[in-house]
Amino acid sequence: MPISSDRPDCFLLPAVDAAAIRTRPDQLHLVPPDSGTDAAAIIESHRRARAARGRRDARGCLVPIAGGLLLAAVAGAVVASLRLPVRDAAIAVALLFVLGAIITAIIASRRVPAAPVPKPMPSVLIHPRVAAGAPADLPARDLALASRVFDERERAEADLRKARADAQLTDEERYVSPGDRSTWYYGPEDLPRLERTADDAERRSRDVASRLGIVLDADPA
Repeated sequence: MPISSDRPDCFLLPAVDAAAIRTRPDQLHLVPPDSGTDAAAIIESHRRARAARGRRDARGCLVPIAGGLLLAAVAGAVVASLRLPVRDAAIAVALLFVLGAIITAIIASRRVPAAPVPKPMPSVLIHPRVAAGAPADLPARDLALASRVFDERERAEADLRKARADAQLTDEERYVSPGDRSTWYYGPEDLPRLERTADDAERRSRDVASRLGIVLDADPA
């Protein structure tokens, strides 16, 4: 039987909270071993963090709108006294509303410090292959160890795939503009090292799976 949220130390997060930490809603979480907490407390900490983010975002929207409405109301009274044409009056009020919102947002951002959003309590992400193949009663420490090992294998395989693709590029295609930190490439000289790293990570994951009784029926050759 695979690992599931039926275990008291395993749980799923609501989709909105899973998205906030860039995980999938169907990925199992594990209460960190020896953490002294439980699944309900961790889930509640994510709910509190979500509520705090919502309050912060609401303040960020409502304060500028209030400033814009105030300036627009003053402008409306002035425009009415000047007896401008309706079209010109509407344009003036709209422009002053936007201006008031912008000014209020700038002042608020400088004078009112943003309230810190509490961080949710940490949890251990259980690797999907571990969740699918591990014995249902595998201890939490072993679940965490196996998940870490399979995460390392996954990262090593991803690096190797990128390195093999980068090795097909010419020097001109691998050129990165000075100061561009978002683009990077592996060089052909990196390929042997990454192949060794991927082989070691695969070997270690198989060893850990064998020792802990994790079934890898779908393990790639």
